Amino acid sequence: MKTQPIIAVLFPGDMGTQIAKALINHNFKVITAGEGRSERTLQNIKELGIIDTHSLQDTVEQADVILSLTSPEGSLKVAESIIFCLEKASNCPLYVDLNSNTPALAATIEQLFLSIDIPFVNGAVMGASKDIPDHAVLVVSGMYGNLFINLFAPVFKIKDAGEKTEAASAYKLLFSMVNKGMNALFFETMTAAAHFGILDELNESLQEFLPGTYQDLMKTTPTYPQHIVRRIDEMKGLAEMLESENLPNIIASGTAQTFERVLESGIFENEKPEGVIETLQNFKKL
Repeated sequence: MKTQPIIAVLFPGDMGTQIAKALINHNFKVITAGEGRSERTLQNIKELGIIDTHSLQDTVEQADVILSLTSPEGSLKVAESIIFCLEKASNCPLYVDLNSNTPALAATIEQLFLSIDIPFVNGAVMGASKDIPDHAVLVVSGMYGNLFINLFAPVFKIKDAGEKTEAASAYKLLFSMVNKGMNALFFETMTAAAHFGILDELNESLQEFLPGTYQDLMKTTPTYPQHIVRRIDEMKGLAEMLESENLPNIIASGTAQTFERVLESGIFENEKPEGVIETLQNFKKL
């Protein structure tokens, strides 16, 4: 690999933009394929100084490292598109999937790349896009994880989850069960408190007697009106992972069900709360 390899970021959405920005700040050459992307993504590309090669084929042919930053739902499709391009290219880039896939999906994608002798790293981002690079952590795993770590350790906070490919996915999902399970617990509590007409009173007591927990909720709860569908999918994926391994999954399944009921209630529709108290006040609509 070159002294300063070319990094392809696919694609510069919220997370991809922050990762690309951090790489550019460390003098990496960052490229992407702008063809067919949204106006917002094209604006991100232009403002950051990412080099737009336009076509995916050109991007793949130039890249030494490809970072996939789309969504768990889109990660397989992106991987298949990359493989199609690589079959017509002469280079052998490192492919890094940072899409918080389930372990099963991560293993499936790895096999696709290994079948054409392309090194693969499975990964996930722990934290919000705004926390990159100083506070968010990139968790990686797989037999080629050291290549990613050696190259990007000066740029990002990285945690090595080991050589088992699925480990980074399991790490992210299991960590998520703790904070999302806590949010589900509070959502169920506030549903019942609203039913009995004691939401404000209970909310005050929770702040008084559980200040540390409430402080943690301040970081996550206000994001639920915008991202609850993603949270549901993540918890369903976790429940499926645990069930496939014959492990207890009652809390993971219940967390997904709680979020689904909140979504179906419509209390978060068109809401953009600024804090945990404002978020929980929506339960008065029930």
